[in-house]
Amino acid sequence: MTAYLTRIGTEEIAVAVAGGGDEFRVSVAGRERRVRVIETVPGSFALIVDGAVHDVSVVPDAQTAAGAPGMPRRRTLVVDGHLHGVEVFRGGAARAAAGASAAAPPGGAEVRAPMPGVVVAIRAAEGDDVHVGQPLIVMEAMKMQMDVRSPARGTVRRVHVAAGGEIAGGQVLVTIE
Repeated sequence: MTAYLTRIGTEEIAVAVAGGGDEFRVSVAGRERRVRVIETVPGSFALIVDGAVHDVSVVPDAQTAAGAPGMPRRRTLVVDGHLHGVEVFRGGAARAAAGASAAAPPGGAEVRAPMPGVVVAIRAAEGDDVHVGQPLIVMEAMKMQMDVRSPARGTVRRVHVAAGGEIAGGQVLVTIE
């Protein structure tokens, strides 16, 4: 099995993967699952996890390229219609990242647009307490509406956009402390 550390927002999850082709055994936080991956169109996949089907698309974005050796691979994924920014560390880099993040002081988060689009609705206001995964912004991109969710628990300090406004990929939408 190949070991990875996956970071989604501020949550870190140990993942180990074995297998090949389109069928894998994946251990997530110690719980093993059978996963089958079927590419439906370039960049979009059906993930069949223990019999349940999930739609996953990799957002085409310049910011998703791999970093330097030892650095994480960064991806923006749309999983069942929900956006997720993901960092993946492999092997020794996974262990180093886990140690570094454990020692890092808590801090704020800048929630960024995963791709260009239009703000459809704002779901959180300045001063609101938010939790991980809570919808903050509804945006439309590529003729699809999606929630941009909080990667961290905290208080919304600033909403940088307004409903109806156009946004660029990577633009800061919300600041959380």
